[in-house]
Amino acid sequence: MEKITQREFLSITQAGRIFGISRRTIYRLIDRGHLNIAKFGTRTVLRKCDMEAFFAVPIIPQKLEPVQAFPGIEHCYTISQVQAEFNVSPAALYHLLHRHGIVKYCIGKFTYVPKAELDVIFNAVAL
Repeated sequence: MEKITQREFLSITQAGRIFGISRRTIYRLIDRGHLNIAKFGTRTVLRKCDMEAFFAVPIIPQKLEPVQAFPGIEHCYTISQVQAEFNVSPAALYHLLHRHGIVKYCIGKFTYVPKAELDVIFNAVAL
């Protein structure tokens, strides 16, 4: 392992061992243009400094925040209520929610969608 870490050029297998990733992951990085390669006949090699530079990029953790605040159960339909009230199939409802970017809220074993947004889509009068 010490001999491998001292080399300037690494094979795909050696690079995978040093950096702890699979050969397939290295090939995906090459295909996406993140890593440059050199070919010697059929042999593919990478520069060690390119690999180190790629993995030296700091990863900034991102905190995911909800797109919208939950409006409350009294202002939402469950998925089964929507299907029964508007006579829509599960697949059609899924595509409708996706197409209009309507946020779903999973609480316990139920999934809720805001009444106001669905009432506008189905031209229903909100109660």
